[in-house]
Amino acid sequence: MNNLIELNDCILLGTGAEGSVYLTPEGFALKRFNTIKAAKKEVAILDNVKDSRFFPNVIIRISNIVVREYVEGDNLAQYLKANGLSYSLSIELIELIEDLKRLKFKRINIRNAHLFIDKNEKVMVIDPRKPYTKVTPYPKDIIKILLKLNLFDTFLKNVLLYRPDLLDYWIDAHNFVIHNYRHLLRYA
Repeated sequence: MNNLIELNDCILLGTGAEGSVYLTPEGFALKRFNTIKAAKKEVAILDNVKDSRFFPNVIIRISNIVVREYVEGDNLAQYLKANGLSYSLSIELIELIEDLKRLKFKRINIRNAHLFIDKNEKVMVIDPRKPYTKVTPYPKDIIKILLKLNLFDTFLKNVLLYRPDLLDYWIDAHNFVIHNYRHLLRYA
């Protein structure tokens, strides 16, 4: 990586509540946060999960700027609409959730916009938010997407084939979503 990065040479990937994300010419993601505190918080989370294959590695933080690995792909909903749900992608989703539990996340949910699938069906979380403070015991956004795309039954069959010991967890998660978010599922 060059020692000098010019934002004019970077491609703006998106802007959110906490700042902006750029793609550097060298192929890294550069996140410019609105505050140093927000940059430090994200780096602390990514440092805590650096032994997980589901999160990008931090290269460096300077003030409110974080440079880290760039994650290619589509968000989960886009990917599923274009490609459907394979057995291997089901395994990736199952393993992601099991890894979040291993990492002692209180927030098991990952928003669709933060869950990317690459061309090899590998899953990456690009923006873990409040994993240790906000409590959400189930991956509600993944389940809502699977339900809206009529893929949840296929997913459950894949759970049964791959990890039958987790079937009750996913059924409980489904029931949690149906009970708490039924109004959001009507408009599928």
